[in-house]
Amino acid sequence: MLTATAFSCTKKISSPDQLVFHRMAYVYSLKPPIAKEIWLSFDEKQYDVPLIYYTDSSSFIANPTNKFLKIYNPTQVFQNSDLKVYKTATRLDSIPFHMAVNFTFGDSSGYDNYAPFMHCSSLEETGKVVKDVATTEVWVTMVVHEYFHGFQFQHKNYLQYFADSIATFQKHKLKELYNDHTWFKQGIDRENDLLLKALEADDREETRRLIATFFEEREKRRNETSQKLNLAIAAYEKTYETLEGTARYVEQKLYEKFSHKHPDATLQKSDSAYHAYNSFKVYKLEKDEWLYLTPKSGVYFYATGFNMTRLFDKLNVRYKDRLFKENHLSLEDILRTI
Repeated sequence: MLTATAFSCTKKISSPDQLVFHRMAYVYSLKPPIAKEIWLSFDEKQYDVPLIYYTDSSSFIANPTNKFLKIYNPTQVFQNSDLKVYKTATRLDSIPFHMAVNFTFGDSSGYDNYAPFMHCSSLEETGKVVKDVATTEVWVTMVVHEYFHGFQFQHKNYLQYFADSIATFQKHKLKELYNDHTWFKQGIDRENDLLLKALEADDREETRRLIATFFEEREKRRNETSQKLNLAIAAYEKTYETLEGTARYVEQKLYEKFSHKHPDATLQKSDSAYHAYNSFKVYKLEKDEWLYLTPKSGVYFYATGFNMTRLFDKLNVRYKDRLFKENHLSLEDILRTI
């Protein structure tokens, strides 16, 4: 069971921004149970990522780096056992919506040069863009998905590999291939269908046969992509599939845990948008087809990567202690070993 974590404040500052602090603390309170039950080491200090929280008019930063503090000189406004929160004099930018981990390469003067920062809009600002996000619990699953990307890139050698070999190829190009070329889409959909059938297979030999067919289909599609479009996409596809598939995995596992998690007493008192996990009480993965079906996933490799993680869990394949620590390793590489 995902256990409740109480907020133990060592320093309380009376402020109209108290709800911001409670929500930021809520994000951090989820890290230890996620590390215990979903992804080991997620809460280790070396993988911590600064969190920038945007309201409509302000920016708050949890656990910023010394470099950020020197550049912006923000005012500390809150502290508890897990985090220090600062507020900048003005909003960091005018971008209306944030929900992403960002970093830059090659600008030594930048606060996020080779340093991941998590950027998230408040629930209120998020709801203006993503209309079906109406509760704090749903909002926090989005934040955790992105925060997991920060965890991935806090593995410094992995970040360096990404910067050197992957970053120049934007992942939206893969989405465009899927949307623009019928043969590409049909190939992806066949591959994902084989993963789903492998998840349903009753014996290991049948599972292996389906996986082998999956790779035959994948190689055929990649060869066709190379011949027709002069694009070699294997390294990019494997990397983005790993990054997004595992982040979606952690996000979905949180849905499952929320179905029987005890309500957070602090948020019940302070946050009217916190509904004590009521919307997760009857959670069923099968109803969320956007998680595992490529035509409904938004971007296809989110679904294929997510289904690979599910397959590894089914077959008791160890993979979480290797990914991101072995720079080039991908979900696909591990699947080939089954």
